[in-house]
Amino acid sequence: MNFLERVLSNYFLAWSQIFNYKDKTSRIPFWHFFILDGFIGAVVSILSNNNLANDPNDFYNIAEGYDWSYFYSIPSFLVFIALLIRRLRDIGKENLVLWAFCSFIPFYNLYIFAQPSSEK
Repeated sequence: MNFLERVLSNYFLAWSQIFNYKDKTSRIPFWHFFILDGFIGAVVSILSNNNLANDPNDFYNIAEGYDWSYFYSIPSFLVFIALLIRRLRDIGKENLVLWAFCSFIPFYNLYIFAQPSSEK
């Protein structure tokens, strides 16, 4: 399997395990989803009807369009939460709720998710 097939396979694997909070996720599948999801989210956000991109000084034009990126970002966030819990379990963290909140701290989350798998 080449690199692109592995990335897509791990991306769709994460989507298929949206409600799986029991297992573990290793580093590579986590980062494949994280990076590809960020890229897809950025493309969807750019392609959606974003009035601020059309006229950055017109903040009152919100009623004219709908931001279609919510249709992708909300389910994607649910997949990310499940993936986050499985990744924290894989690196051996005990209090998952506390570590889940800590994982939203910028740059510290990169340190947490780059940790190798635990031997436990």
